[in-house]
Amino acid sequence: MHHAYIYEGPMSLHEQLAFDACTRFQFERNPSTALGASNPDVHIEQWEKFGIDEARELSQQAALKSTGGRGLFVLSIAQITSEAQQALLKLFEEPVQGTIFVVLVPHGTLLPTLRSRFIEYPLLSAQIPSATLQGKRERSAEGISATEEFLASSYAKRSAWVTAFLKDEENVRERARDFLNEVETLLHPKIAQKDVREALADIAHFRNYLSDRAPSLKMILEHFAATLPQVK
Repeated sequence: MHHAYIYEGPMSLHEQLAFDACTRFQFERNPSTALGASNPDVHIEQWEKFGIDEARELSQQAALKSTGGRGLFVLSIAQITSEAQQALLKLFEEPVQGTIFVVLVPHGTLLPTLRSRFIEYPLLSAQIPSATLQGKRERSAEGISATEEFLASSYAKRSAWVTAFLKDEENVRERARDFLNEVETLLHPKIAQKDVREALADIAHFRNYLSDRAPSLKMILEHFAATLPQVK
């Protein structure tokens, strides 16, 4: 059994991954919930932004010995700084004995130096009862409708959307990153399709450029307008 696993995919898989990891590594959980919150040796955390302060806090928490001799950390991280990744190198290389880390990140998020500390998490097998996630799907449906419309549209409509999107310059790169995260969420269930796998690899490649001011954001978004598979 390895000590550090990575699963690259949308943040919408957070609860399913936590449920699966508790099942796979045999950590007891409260049967009335999807997660293992009732077990003090199970730590399930989710961050939209993960920086150096979060890295230090996580390292301190992981250094504590678990009550049962084994510990499980399921960590979902939407965005992580380079400084935070450097700070986590030792943690994922030399964890406390008996501690297992399972990290969910969008495709292409981790630097190669940190990525090399992990092995791929197996395909998810344990299924959360559908009633557990129904409320989340209903609450998030309105938030992704614009992205669904984008994926279903022709190139001409997508290009017009890009032009309108870029008119509002406030937090534009952060909004672009959120958009790609939503695209990834919508495409991931169709990952068996070759064009979808290619699109996810493309997102992984360009996601890192969104933190850099040099590349043209218009060129990046126009690229996706032309290449993303049409999903209806």
